[in-house]
Amino acid sequence: MRTLLCIPLLLAACAAAPSAVPRQSADTAWSDLRAKNPAGMEFSLRLADPHAYREGELIRVEIKFPKSDSPQPAEELWLFAGILLDPAGECGTMASPCPRPTNAIYDPYDPIRRIGTVIGPISASLNSSLPVLRPGRYRVALLARKQVLFKRVSIPPSSFYSYADPPQYAVSNAVEFEVAAATEEWLKRTIASSVAILSVPQGGSGDRGLQGSLAAEQLRFLDVPAAWSASLALLPTEANTLLRGLNATRDPARVCKLMQEAIPAPAQAVSVYYLSGMAGICARANLPDPPPVVPLKAGEQPPEPSAEVREYYRRRQEFEQDAMGKAASLLAASLTRKQGEAKVIALQTLMEQVRQSRMNDPRQPIPAWVPAVKQEFAKSYAALGWRQTQLLGLYASTLPSPDMIPLLESAMDAWKPGDRYEAPREALRDLYATDPARAQARIVAELAKPRTWLDSPQLDLLPVSAARFTDDELIAALDAAQRPGGWNPQLRLTALAKYANPKALPRVEALYESQRDSCQPELMAYFVRVEPEYADRVFHSHPWDVHVPAPPCTRRYFERTPQIAMGPVLERYMAAYLMQGDVPLKKLAAQSLGRYGSAAAEEPLWDAFRYFHEYWKGKQAELDQNGEGVYLEIELRNAIARGRNWLATESDLRTLESLCISERCRDDARQDLGAWQRPLRISVEGQPGSIRAELAQYREIESVEAMEEKVGQFPKGTEFVLIAHGDGADGAAARIRECAGAHGLTVFSR
Repeated sequence: MRTLLCIPLLLAACAAAPSAVPRQSADTAWSDLRAKNPAGMEFSLRLADPHAYREGELIRVEIKFPKSDSPQPAEELWLFAGILLDPAGECGTMASPCPRPTNAIYDPYDPIRRIGTVIGPISASLNSSLPVLRPGRYRVALLARKQVLFKRVSIPPSSFYSYADPPQYAVSNAVEFEVAAATEEWLKRTIASSVAILSVPQGGSGDRGLQGSLAAEQLRFLDVPAAWSASLALLPTEANTLLRGLNATRDPARVCKLMQEAIPAPAQAVSVYYLSGMAGICARANLPDPPPVVPLKAGEQPPEPSAEVREYYRRRQEFEQDAMGKAASLLAASLTRKQGEAKVIALQTLMEQVRQSRMNDPRQPIPAWVPAVKQEFAKSYAALGWRQTQLLGLYASTLPSPDMIPLLESAMDAWKPGDRYEAPREALRDLYATDPARAQARIVAELAKPRTWLDSPQLDLLPVSAARFTDDELIAALDAAQRPGGWNPQLRLTALAKYANPKALPRVEALYESQRDSCQPELMAYFVRVEPEYADRVFHSHPWDVHVPAPPCTRRYFERTPQIAMGPVLERYMAAYLMQGDVPLKKLAAQSLGRYGSAAAEEPLWDAFRYFHEYWKGKQAELDQNGEGVYLEIELRNAIARGRNWLATESDLRTLESLCISERCRDDARQDLGAWQRPLRISVEGQPGSIRAELAQYREIESVEAMEEKVGQFPKGTEFVLIAHGDGADGAAARIRECAGAHGLTVFSR
């Protein structure tokens, strides 16, 4: 199913006209409701600038409503429930307050919707919650509805609310105002004023701030051709607001045509939001209205969509995808004529369109215009300014190819001390996805420099077999880094720990013993890898007494050392502290053993979990008040159930569930058991430069190699169903199938 971007489909606003309902009836009804407000509740509404408003003019109000500032969940909440309007049209009554989502502008960012959730007065415009008001005299009041707390969970802190039964409402005072017809002169003057404000550059002394937001809002609600054209010309300024206004037009056919014709204009900014909004507007103009929605009665659950509804939205989706595809082709054809920021936005839009299209259907061929767009990107790269990094990463991850390598390397070459690190690090990641050997050679070259943007995590891309360093080079680099003015000693310590030869042991021992800081988790990783007996002597330099606090170094060894090197001596050290009194340290030990421990680490984790069960058995209420205890139980259970280097079977998961004390632990256990419905599910999602995969209860697997390891742990004859989508997912899926076949496993595709 296509993932739509951030702009919702906004439906046509309903038009309310003054009705013949007697004013006295609304006065009496609203007054009766207001008399039932809770004692002492301040719920007030006032016009910010009372005057006779024009059609489409902002009606600004200030709202006061109580909100508790207590950190504890309140026993009751009062939240926005709508607007009462007199005379009412298609909305505005107690039975159907405004806005009605089927016929009014729905704006999830409307400040009015914050009633009951924020402390202090709220400033807002009524326009986004009311239908278009024709000339006449109106009264409005705000409605809030009571929710009550019915469940409280201590870990994580959360509260669950439901509406009070029977319903309870609070009503604000009413305000009255007049709406007059909008004259041509007023429209012209108002549009010009908004454009002048929004044309001021953002930032510095010319910061338009709140004035700019209000100017964009005003344009949004002037549903006339001059306002449409002004909104398009101002983009990308206040794009969210202006595009919401265009989406809500009562004349979708004209706005659709206007937006289509504007796409090739040299200065027109065309974002993904522009294209998706235009597609929705054009769908409204060219397709019939959706099937009517039958209102639900109190307590009713929404029914399953009918065949008619499903067919309508299938056709609408096809129409919008086709409209966006044609618009993208038009945008690509005009790319060479685009100017300034409009070109930068067009480049980004086109690549995001390619990415979305491939996520929808990876088998779909890339658009014919992609080579020309890549060529234009290369020509324009030097002029992209601060957007270089963002767009280079987008292009390289969406369409990795050798022709992007010079640009990726130029991003790394351009770095100098004092610059931010994100650009070269992202470029390295993208280079690795395109040409791993070249990326590894770059890491080696960076490590030879006295100052570099490289950091310890990037060394995960460089295996020992590709690390062409001598021990002398590694030790000399560390010595230079640790002198005054040196650069990133931790990087040099990590490189030494990962790549130094066993023959360097005496020199590394001397380095370790000469350090001012006695805690050296990186050097300890070298000993775990090369000389476990030396590491064991360090670990045993203090008693493993679970009744006294652990030395300060222990936490750093548990946290940092396993990421570089793991071995039996370190596993035994961490396993001993699973029974220690320091709960955060026990949690850290459990996390590291689950992520990095060998299959031998599973048994001590089980022992610790069973001990926890025996200690807390029959004391769930007491445990629920002990946040640290619940989190420890969860970490122990998760380490066993989702450990990387062993398989927790369905039987193991049921045993874990039976030993859980807290409800949160049981919830996690039930979730994992739910993943064991056969055939077991493998999900692979391709992402820029990487994958994210799931297999049974194992989540957030971040490499094909890790997935192959996990697949190989399942017993022969196990059956899986494989679902793959996104960039690079097909290649990962092929490797998983090959690995499964080699282990006697069966993989079906969906």
